[in-house]
Amino acid sequence: MARPQLNDKLDLPQVDQALTPWQSNIMAGNYAFERGALLEARDKYTTAHTLAAHLLSQFSRAKVCQSVIGAIEHCCPALVVAAHNLADTYRAMNQCEQACKWLCNVHLTLSHLIEHPCNSVRAVVVHHHHKTYLELVQFAQMHSHHPHLIEQINYTLSFSFDQAATVH
Repeated sequence: MARPQLNDKLDLPQVDQALTPWQSNIMAGNYAFERGALLEARDKYTTAHTLAAHLLSQFSRAKVCQSVIGAIEHCCPALVVAAHNLADTYRAMNQCEQACKWLCNVHLTLSHLIEHPCNSVRAVVVHHHHKTYLELVQFAQMHSHHPHLIEQINYTLSFSFDQAATVH
């Protein structure tokens, strides 16, 4: 199957349309989470994460133009929201290791994207990268009694471009 090509004439309504399934899954996941249907919430958030990750990957490899930067501005928070919702769901399921995995993965994804050759793309990513950084630090503080999670978080944070932090 041929992969769809992104062109530099893309406008933001198309990005919003592409993110509509993400939004539907996030909303369904939120509803499931509120009802205590954690497996359903996990599945919806996983689908939303997959959609956002795919779109972000496609746009981050596209020829940079204002529309692509706008698309990345939409996809970065979509990815972060889905990952953080997954982490919250796994915490509610008492699966801290899985929660930590999702927080680390989204932070690493953004850590790699910060190395994008375009300054405008990097500027977009920095804001969300800082949010994932803070979420990891907060998670580490809440789970300081799990040394293996702290080790995983420290490893993840060692890839941060802006701060060489170690959480104890």
